[in-house]
Amino acid sequence: MSTDNDDGNDLYQLAYSFFKEMGFEIKEQITLIGTSGKRYQFDMAIKTNFDDLEINEVLVKIINWKRAVGVDRLIRLERILNDLQNRKGLVISNSFSEPAIKFAKKHGLITYQREHLHPLSD
Repeated sequence: MSTDNDDGNDLYQLAYSFFKEMGFEIKEQITLIGTSGKRYQFDMAIKTNFDDLEINEVLVKIINWKRAVGVDRLIRLERILNDLQNRKGLVISNSFSEPAIKFAKKHGLITYQREHLHPLSD
């Protein structure tokens, strides 16, 4: 598993369950090659259909750290997504620094914190 973890894969399982319950099609452990020829690993790729309209695939990176994810990780992800022909990216973590949240909003990255991933049935 490629997840950036401090303490296991519980955040990965929570994210997987959340997306599955929301009806997303999920591919796990995705490896893509950018225009530069570099290989990139993602934890998941998700997509869904709304009224027969297929929504583009979103690449998911899960960072399960005890500390907040900083802007440096999101800058790195943005560069990777650009190398992959401007694909859409989603980062899931326990928390993000304030500069990271601002960067994500400005650059079109989606951020989910653990607290956003509660099952609908609860």
